[in-house]
Amino acid sequence: MNPELEKKIIDIISGNILTPIIYMIEQEEILDFICFCDRNITIQEIYDVEKKIRTETGKKVEIVDIREFGAAERLEVLSNARLIYTEHPIIEKIFVQSMSDDLKNAMEKRQDVLDRYRESGCVYLQ
Repeated sequence: MNPELEKKIIDIISGNILTPIIYMIEQEEILDFICFCDRNITIQEIYDVEKKIRTETGKKVEIVDIREFGAAERLEVLSNARLIYTEHPIIEKIFVQSMSDDLKNAMEKRQDVLDRYRESGCVYLQ
């Protein structure tokens, strides 16, 4: 993707969806954009933005809120997707730290369940 088209896409997304950060995964015929969307945005508004980008690129487009992913999937996004927009460089650092903390918390909860199972033979508290 050329820089001019990428800038146009960034302008379309950031102008229509309030998001402080945008990641992109570009595949052969699909563009995935992962955002931290404003909670007030409707599904229809997201579809409309996807349609505008599809018109510009000729590719299938999907815009996804990163909160729809689990902790491990979020880190995978951070590892595999390319950051194309951030309101401020510090936002990216805060975002990455938050995703790391989420994974750490999930791993601690998992360990608690395993410890409980080892001690009591039951996963659930009774």
